[in-house]
Amino acid sequence: MKKTTIIILICVAIVLGMLLGIIVGVLDDNKSRQAQVNEIIKANELIENNKLKNQVIANDIIETNQSDTKVSPNAVIYFEKYYKECGHTIIQKEEIEEEEVNKNEEYFKNAYSDWQIKEFSSNEIKLYKELDGTCDKHYLITIQDDKIAVFNIDNDGNLVLKEKTDIPISYLPLEDVELLKQGITANGDSELAQKLEDFE
Repeated sequence: MKKTTIIILICVAIVLGMLLGIIVGVLDDNKSRQAQVNEIIKANELIENNKLKNQVIANDIIETNQSDTKVSPNAVIYFEKYYKECGHTIIQKEEIEEEEVNKNEEYFKNAYSDWQIKEFSSNEIKLYKELDGTCDKHYLITIQDDKIAVFNIDNDGNLVLKEKTDIPISYLPLEDVELLKQGITANGDSELAQKLEDFE
């Protein structure tokens, strides 16, 4: 009896020891996981704080740079216009006005308030604007006073004489004269020049 009791007690002690070991292992594992989660949370907070600090520093630098950059006397302005109806972009280059020399970006934001500033440096300013309608680079090539003439087509479809060439229609084949009587359209200066070349 005593042997049996001792064996039972030993078995119970082993089982209790194993259970106790499992419970301690699980608790330690949970503590370890919670510690890892806490470390990840702290790391994320540090990253976010650094991002905010860097953003504030970057904004300060940008603001300082914008207010410090002044336009030089030999600077140029590019006016970029995008016409929604025809999808064309027209870029005009102009020299800076005398009263705009040594002005900063803030001045140009106010002076050209209906334009968006795409780029700003001491030598170059790029302004952008979207417009309804079509650009003035739509042409009709036809005949006027027995010579080839070029007309602009405005937003309302009206024709405005752009130029009357020195090309007489008397030397052209009849097919070309018929085409010119009907009117030949050209979009853009390069297409216009190419089509006029065909008649020279």
